[in-house]
Amino acid sequence: MRSSRTSSGIAAAGLLLAALSAAPAHAAALSPPPGYGCEVTYASADWATGFTALLTISNTGSKPFSPWILQFLFSGDQKITIGWSATWTQTPPSVQAVNPSWVKSIAPGASTSLGFQGTYSGVNDKPTDFTLNGVPCGVTYTDIS
Repeated sequence: MRSSRTSSGIAAAGLLLAALSAAPAHAAALSPPPGYGCEVTYASADWATGFTALLTISNTGSKPFSPWILQFLFSGDQKITIGWSATWTQTPPSVQAVNPSWVKSIAPGASTSLGFQGTYSGVNDKPTDFTLNGVPCGVTYTDIS
């Protein structure tokens, strides 16, 4: 009796391994875990070779983001020169904003604001691919007036 269970387990593991190895290399992106959702408002103002961006991150889900990391991509040569209300790092084209000690969590229904100044040459295209802890965020772009 014991050996048939072991054989069944080995056979099931073998089938699972075969199915996984036959899966396409470009599998579809995973859906965010249930209860997580976010929206980002990206407001910016440009001048000759610089710009200011003010961001608001809103938790639209039912679970907190704690701690949190906002990530996005620049399409051009934009470089952050100074930022506030987060710890900013940049490895082009990727940018990360890590929660400050005074805003370790974004509760459901809550939001937080942060921002930065940067430089560019050419065109200052809007950043894309915003995620919060890996969860894709909706984005609204506005101009600072």
